[in-house]
Order: sequence, then C-alpha cells, then structure tokens
Amino acid sequence: MDKQQKSPDEQFLELYRQAVQRQHPDKISVWPILSGNNVKIGQFNNWLILIFEHTGNPVMKTSSGIGVLPQTLIGTSSIGPSNIEKVRKRIERHYNIKPMDAVVLVPPDGNIEYELKKMLQKHEYAMGLTPMRIFLSHKGADKQLVREYKRTLEELGFDPWLDEDAMSAGTELERGILQGFKDSCAAIFFITPSFKDENYLATEVDYAIAEKRNKAERFSIITLVFEEDGIKGTVPSLLHRYVWKEPKNDLEALREILRALPVQVGDIYWKI
Repeated sequence: MDKQQKSPDEQFLELYRQAVQRQHPDKISVWPILSGNNVKIGQFNNWLILIFEHTGNPVMKTSSGIGVLPQTLIGTSSIGPSNIEKVRKRIERHYNIKPMDAVVLVPPDGNIEYELKKMLQKHEYAMGLTPMRIFLSHKGADKQLVREYKRTLEELGFDPWLDEDAMSAGTELERGILQGFKDSCAAIFFITPSFKDENYLATEVDYAIAEKRNKAERFSIITLVFEEDGIKGTVPSLLHRYVWKEPKNDLEALREILRALPVQVGDIYWKI
C-alpha cells in the first residue's frame, strides 16, 4: 500500500472498490463495507490490522485505533503464509466479525493482493454470489451408495446436490440438472461398474466440463472409480483429461473428495 495522504483503510477500500467494480459493477452500491462501514485500526509486529464493520450507511463512519494487538489474541509470535488464516479466524472470533464484515491483515511489504482476493471471496459468499453446492453424479443403481456420501458431506457442513432431493416434482430433468451444475462448485462422479457414459450421464459430463471452463479454480471435477466383485467402473472418455482416483474404501474416497474440493470445512467449535 502506498503512503499517501489517505488513511490506510481508505487506501485499501479504494483498491477493493476497483476489484468489486471489475467483478460486480451492478452491485457496487450495496456491496458489503463499500456501502458504509466503521473501521478499527491496529497492528501486530509490523503487520497492519484493519477490522471493518459493515453498516450500510455511507454517510456516518467511525474510525478508531486499537493499538497493538496482544499475542494472546493473535495466537502466535509472528504471522506468515502458513498461519495467516488461523490468525484471521482468531481476530474474527474476538471481534464478533459477521459475514459482511472483514478483517484485513496487511503485511510489512504492503502487498495486499491476497487480502483483496480473500475479502472479495468472503463478500461474494455473503451476497449469495458463490455457487457452493456439490453435484453428485451417479447411476440410479448406485443411489443408496451416493445417499450415504450425501449424508456424510452434510454432516461436515457441505451442501451436496442429489436429484431426488434437489428437484421438485414436475421439474424438467435436463433443465434441473443444468441448474444443479450452475449452483455447484464441484461435481463428483461415482464411477461404478453400473455407470455408463450414456443418456443423461453423458450430459452431466458435458455440463461439468463447461462449468470447469467457466469457473476455473472455483470448480472441481472429482472422479472416483469403484470396484465391485473384481470389476472396476469405466471412466467416460471425456473425463480422461482429469485425474481420477481409485479408493480402496469409503474412508479413502472421502479423503480424496475433501482434498479436491475448492471449498473447505469450517472451523471447529463447541457444540451448543
């Protein structure tokens, strides 16, 4: 960040506004923080800490200094790439940061590209602009197997898409499946000996590849090959360009899913 007449938070928000303008120009007037905020400014070692509270009121704004944050709050003696997200989470919990708020950690070299990206991702999610579902592609004969994975993923906090739950009666099948992919951040293909590259399954492969092109790193194609009675499922030719895994059991398959997803499970808290 450049040392200008503007305060550090104003400098950051100016760059953030430009980033939002490029991605969501029609929503700039209602965007979190940009449509009104209060800010607390602190530091830890040589890091600048900006804590933004969304207010939605562009006229009234308060700015306050909170001095040097104690190590007991930060949880470490130094901040770096390996622990920056853990530090951010500790600060968020301490200051009761909400989805439309933000904590920005500015490193000593002033490079804020990472912080701009993280803040944009956080607020896209808060605005409902980030597709986060997980599409479960399978053959009807494997429905019971896939239901078990769906229940497990739900327990972990994910939102899996399964046709029998996601599409109401009367929904046109192909249109419902297409919407399912648009709402998703990943597609998991359960390739058992029952899985055949035909009819709507071929359509699902096409949709998955299209979403991968459109969303890039924000969409994952996860192919799991299962064996039954010594016979392995056959991976459709269109999926050959993507790495597939052949898990030996369901636990190994779940680990492969978690590694490949572009989203992650949440923080660990006490159950209430």
